Amino acid sequence: MNKQSVSNETAQSPRKRATNRDVAKLAGVSVATVSYVINNRTDQHISESTQKKVRQAINFLNYSPNPYAVGLNSSQRNSIVIRSSEKISLLAETEILHFMRGFNPICERNDCQLAYSTDKRATQIVATACICYDMPNEEFHTLCDENYIPVLALDCHINDPIFYQVCVDYQKMYAAAAERLGDNFRYVCVTPQNEEVRRHITEIFPNVQFVTTYADLRNVDRNGNILLSQSSLFEAFGNPSNANIFRYDAHIAPRMQKVFDCLQKAVNRITVKNEDHFVSI
Repeated sequence: MNKQSVSNETAQSPRKRATNRDVAKLAGVSVATVSYVINNRTDQHISESTQKKVRQAINFLNYSPNPYAVGLNSSQRNSIVIRSSEKISLLAETEILHFMRGFNPICERNDCQLAYSTDKRATQIVATACICYDMPNEEFHTLCDENYIPVLALDCHINDPIFYQVCVDYQKMYAAAAERLGDNFRYVCVTPQNEEVRRHITEIFPNVQFVTTYADLRNVDRNGNILLSQSSLFEAFGNPSNANIFRYDAHIAPRMQKVFDCLQKAVNRITVKNEDHFVSI
C-alpha cells in the first residue's frame, strides 16, 4: 500500500465540503428536516426511517454539522478512536490493547493517531473515524446516531450494510482446529458482549468455554484439547509447545490491515457493494 492518510480524498476526485442542501437532496427530504434530525428536535415528528435516511446521507457525504467535526480539516493529523461496550470486561480490554499494539504501526506509517477511549457514553467523537470493538447492536447504533464520522464494527455482528464490519471467520477457524486436534476439542475465548457473535460461536463450536474474569481463566481445565484464538489468552496459557493447545492466529495480522483498508474506503467515501461491507478473516 502507498503511504496515504485515511482522511484524504483521492487526488483524482477532489470534493468540496457538503452542505445541508446536499444532504437534503440525497435523502429526499427538506433542508428543515435535515436540521431537525441533526438537532434532535423532539417537537417535530420525524419517522425513524426518515431519520435513518438523513443520517445515511450525512455519513455518505461526509457532512460536518457540528463544530467538532468541522474542526477536523486537512491541516490536522488524522485520528482513529477505539470505543468499547459499557459492560466490557478487563479481559476484553486486554484484548483491545493487543489489537492496538499490532494496529498502531499501520496507523503511524499512514500519519494517523490511534487512541482508546474509556468513555462509554453515546457522545460525539472528536476523531476522523471510530472503531467499535465487540459492542452490542443497540449500543453501536446509539453511538452512531450521535456521530457523523465513519464507524467500523470490529468483532461484532451489526448486519447493517451502511457500516463496515470486520469479524473472525469462525467456520474457517473450526476447520483448522478440527484438522489439528480432531473433533474433540474445547474453544476457550473471552465472553463477547455482542449477542450475535456469541450465538454464532455457540452454533459453530459444540464445546465452548467463555471466560469473563481472571478468576474464570484460572479455573479453566487445562486437560484435553483446547483451541485459542485471542492474543490475551495466548499469553495467559503460557508455553506454546503444549501439544494439546492449538493457538489459531491466522486472522490476527491480516485483520489489522483489513481494518485500516476499510477505514480508508469509509473516510474517502469510496462506493462498494453492500456485501463488501461484511469482511470475515
